[in-house]
Amino acid sequence: MTNAGLIAWAFLGVLGLVFQASLFFKDELAAHQPDLRPALAQLCLWANCKVGPLKQADAVVIDHAAIDQLSSSLDPLDTAASLHWAFEVHLRNSAKVPVATPWIELTLTDAQDQAVMRKVLDLSQWGAPPVMAAGDILPMSLQLSLVNPEVNFVGYRLLTFYP
Repeated sequence: MTNAGLIAWAFLGVLGLVFQASLFFKDELAAHQPDLRPALAQLCLWANCKVGPLKQADAVVIDHAAIDQLSSSLDPLDTAASLHWAFEVHLRNSAKVPVATPWIELTLTDAQDQAVMRKVLDLSQWGAPPVMAAGDILPMSLQLSLVNPEVNFVGYRLLTFYP
């Protein structure tokens, strides 16, 4: 094999690596270099993929969270009225680029900080946008109800994540 053949194979190998890296980091490239999005979308047409919003787990922080009971009944036998809760959370995108809106895991805890109930919340079901702009603050207010009236909780933990 001649030098020209080796150079051609090396060039094809480098092109293959660039193609593979572009596909692997397509979301990061599109978020940090928005002018590359059309080229990446065209590349994904060939590779049968999709350029989506950046999913950066540590970019979205919880600025505020609160759980308050909405109503309570004077009748101790009327458990339905006492099981409605208002859940409020403010998420902030601390990144300098747009990121996907995360999901939230809400864990209710007892006095020993043991989990008594977990709930995973897809915020898009409550009208949250799919993408949070850089520096954006997303206030969400939701009404929750407990299925099991015997669950007594004194605290909660929140976790943001991407499915």
